[in-house]
Amino acid sequence: MRIKLLPILIFALVSLQSNSQNFKKEKRIYMLDITKSMWGSGNNIDIFEEVKNALYKGIEDIKDTETIVTIIPFQATHTYEILPSWTFKAGNITKLKDIKSKIDSYNVNTVPGGYTDIYSALKKAKENIDKDRINYIFLLTDGEQSKIPSATKKTSKIDFSVVDLEKLLNNWCDFSMNSNSHLFYVMLSKAAINESIVNIINEECNAYNVHGPVNIAFVKPKTKRLKLNLHDEPTDIEINLEANNWGYLKEDTVIELDLEDNSIFELVNNTVKIENKRLVVKLRNKGGLSFLDLQKVSEIESNLLLTLSTTNNLKILNPKINIIVKNHKERILTLELLENE
Repeated sequence: MRIKLLPILIFALVSLQSNSQNFKKEKRIYMLDITKSMWGSGNNIDIFEEVKNALYKGIEDIKDTETIVTIIPFQATHTYEILPSWTFKAGNITKLKDIKSKIDSYNVNTVPGGYTDIYSALKKAKENIDKDRINYIFLLTDGEQSKIPSATKKTSKIDFSVVDLEKLLNNWCDFSMNSNSHLFYVMLSKAAINESIVNIINEECNAYNVHGPVNIAFVKPKTKRLKLNLHDEPTDIEINLEANNWGYLKEDTVIELDLEDNSIFELVNNTVKIENKRLVVKLRNKGGLSFLDLQKVSEIESNLLLTLSTTNNLKILNPKINIIVKNHKERILTLELLENE
């Protein structure tokens, strides 16, 4: 019996391995602010315990144990000694436990400085990008970029200010497209909110302003392109979603829809709830035309752009979906879902 089952088992393992190669693995990079203000210094609120525990939970909640995690503690790295950082697989419980003990040892008396050098931390995060993976970068800070003054303990002659950080963020879109990276700028306090930085991130692709909490909910469509055939008389579009952790999403989460102006379809509703890890977008024919009428006047192929958005703290990755409307009599394929890598 065992001899008969063995080839089946091998085939199953090979099949799983082959299918898994269709999807890129993840890398998550966490930049953790350890300036003294995180412990309440300077009339700030002591939030370090809460933030570090949320960080631990975020890592422990990662479903894929092969996900690579990098943690980069930061303060004024170019004023004081260079801080250690750690890289490990999410499934390495022993390594995570060891790192947690090191982070737990930080306190307002043991951290080396009070200046906030976000620029250097982000630059270091960019150096840790893995272009063979999807990279999610979380910048956790309760302050703004400091202008780093000269000091006797200085290890570099380079000073950085908020202007340097702005320049670094202004090029994020090009960098992210070439490296498959998403940046979550998590502002843990009001003191961390800089309107100039907020505006830059709003303009850049694959970058997101987050005003707490650390455990960010984000979803992304499993496809960037859909194909519809008018001869199948489509009225519903199903969009399957992936999430970093479905438990982070609030019940009855609503997604806003925007379909670019076109001569074929319009939306029945401009909002839709996430249900069963998917969206069902309902369409109706433009101008009250029947499908027979649309088939007569529509081009052989048309491209429509559907954009997903939210007004809450949920972030949508890859929010634009290209809908290819075909006017073919062939009914071999009516709806094609092309999965992301």
